[in-house]
Amino acid sequence: MKIETLSIDQNDEKAVLKTYILDDYPKYYQQQKRPAVVICPGGGYTTLARKEKEPVALKINGMGYHAFVLEYSVIFKEKPKSFEKEEELPEMNPNGYFPVQIYQVRNALSLIREHAEEWNVDKDQLILLGFSAGGHLVASYLTFGKELLGDNYIKPKAAVLGYARTNMAVPDWKEKFATASGRNITKYKYLCQFRTAEPTMEQKLTIDPYTNVHKDMPPVFLWHSATDTHINALCALTFAQKLFETGVPVELHLFAGGVHGCALADKVSASIANHYDEGCEQWTNLLQIWLKRILTEDSKEKREKEEQQGKEKQDE
Repeated sequence: MKIETLSIDQNDEKAVLKTYILDDYPKYYQQQKRPAVVICPGGGYTTLARKEKEPVALKINGMGYHAFVLEYSVIFKEKPKSFEKEEELPEMNPNGYFPVQIYQVRNALSLIREHAEEWNVDKDQLILLGFSAGGHLVASYLTFGKELLGDNYIKPKAAVLGYARTNMAVPDWKEKFATASGRNITKYKYLCQFRTAEPTMEQKLTIDPYTNVHKDMPPVFLWHSATDTHINALCALTFAQKLFETGVPVELHLFAGGVHGCALADKVSASIANHYDEGCEQWTNLLQIWLKRILTEDSKEKREKEEQQGKEKQDE
């Protein structure tokens, strides 16, 4: 496996793309070039959740795909030790304001395409995967990213959104504001997104994936927990409905259990007990089935057969 850390933004040394590139084993994998998944971890644009990085990348590798973790810019220069006391939070990052992250997604896709031959990547089969705030970032890239990027926009083959903020009009659960930590995370998330701690609904809708859904979007896979007390599952339900009504291929899975931030929801990566949920854990198996339908496998066996048939026709 090729593991590297590459810069994607000269204005922020911590904005990097980490590679998890599989070695080429033709005997075990029939495709000459592999699809690649770019993972955007969550963290409220204030930090980046560790369990939504490498554990997810390795799970994607296990499906036979290359994986990349995009550590995009967040609002703090350093990772906060705690959000309990606002006065102890680190210095704010001048390059951490939205929508710089959308440009970084594009830079990541561009970098992968530039190295497609070297890394054995099928550059036409790049998938974006985002959790929570990272899911909002991916959904933003899909819905209004082209308006920002113009001709520089790179359309992914598909997208995957886990417990993502996809509808800014859906209110947060009150539980999110029950602690000082929750209130501070929300405050600095808003500062990152809007440069104000108290954005109006009009401001929220300027970066709302739901209202910017359009028919030229790639297929989308959504999953959420009905018991998520941070981001209301109505985000996934309404976003899926909007995609369906617009004609964008969509698959939605709403699990009865599970908590926000559970990532893979398995026993291996769970940082606390309730991050394991037997139902939510199935989302990766469902995703693998979905990707097989979305992605186009160009196997060596198929090409060799076509080449042989071509030779036989020439000999006739």
